[in-house]
Amino acid sequence: MIKIIVACLLCAAAAPAVAEEEVFRPEALAPAYLPVSRPALEELTAALRGKMKTLGLNGKNKTSRALLLLPRDRSAAGALSFEIEKGERAGIYQCEALGRGETAREPRERWERALIDGATIYYAPPTLPGGATVPGVYDLRNISPEVYDVHFLNKADEALLARTARPKKTPKKAKRRFSAVWSHWYPKNSPAVPVDMTWAADAQAGTQGQGLPVFERPPHGLTPEQGSLRARQLAADPGYYRGPYGRHGFAVHTDRWEDPERLADPAYEGRPEKKDFRWRDTSGCVKLRPACLELLNEFIAEQEGKKRRVQLEVYETPLLDGLPAEQPSAQHGEAAGGQQQD
Repeated sequence: MIKIIVACLLCAAAAPAVAEEEVFRPEALAPAYLPVSRPALEELTAALRGKMKTLGLNGKNKTSRALLLLPRDRSAAGALSFEIEKGERAGIYQCEALGRGETAREPRERWERALIDGATIYYAPPTLPGGATVPGVYDLRNISPEVYDVHFLNKADEALLARTARPKKTPKKAKRRFSAVWSHWYPKNSPAVPVDMTWAADAQAGTQGQGLPVFERPPHGLTPEQGSLRARQLAADPGYYRGPYGRHGFAVHTDRWEDPERLADPAYEGRPEKKDFRWRDTSGCVKLRPACLELLNEFIAEQEGKKRRVQLEVYETPLLDGLPAEQPSAQHGEAAGGQQQD
């Protein structure tokens, strides 16, 4: 009887500790506003650091995660958060991000209708190829030449080919990976590299990716070049084409809209992408500004160096729908708009 009483007392004493254990809530990282007319990394990061010292997402079960909050209305921007542990740039970070699908100005069957600064757009939903980024968990890897062989889907100049070429000295036993990329994913004034996103089938429990249909779409009507690229991709990763709703080819990348040459080029005068981040094309990938992608590259490299699996959790929340572009107390300036150009 005494043993039973002692056991009950021990259980009662332990109960408050369990009750007080904090459960991470993705919504806790939601910003109060999201600027779209200027780079917002510094001000979003300052606001986040004003609320917390650490995200607590690194090193759990030998896994580290970044968190991407996206609105249900993907015409709007979302917010990416992650934490660098060591070095001159140690700390938590937050920046603006896009996760919209392929976008057009004319309606298409099954596409979502939305507005950007009063202009009507239509974009592919998550269930379709090229659609909005699917919520769930992805494994992240920097598409760096030390690990990846790349094939450019459009013309790349000699400088970019040299920048992405396999180094002469690489570990002999290191597994080589492969990715098809676009040259405009590499800004000329930034060392940032794209990030490969692959669906983490074993990590979806308890996330918005749990229970989603995962399968591989059989290829149809491939050109010889497309067939060759598919073969190279399968040789590097046999499960590459298996993903949510049969989708694949996810990546985190940036663009060249902030390159000085493009900003000064008369051919791009009046383009809305220069003034409003929401107009930049994503086609189902995650779009960042160059400075934030550089930091994300550093986060991934650091965590891989600690022998940790690096992941991105994509979380969709209505808290970001209709979020103001300026601090609620500030005067709202006039936003730029225009036509989406992929």
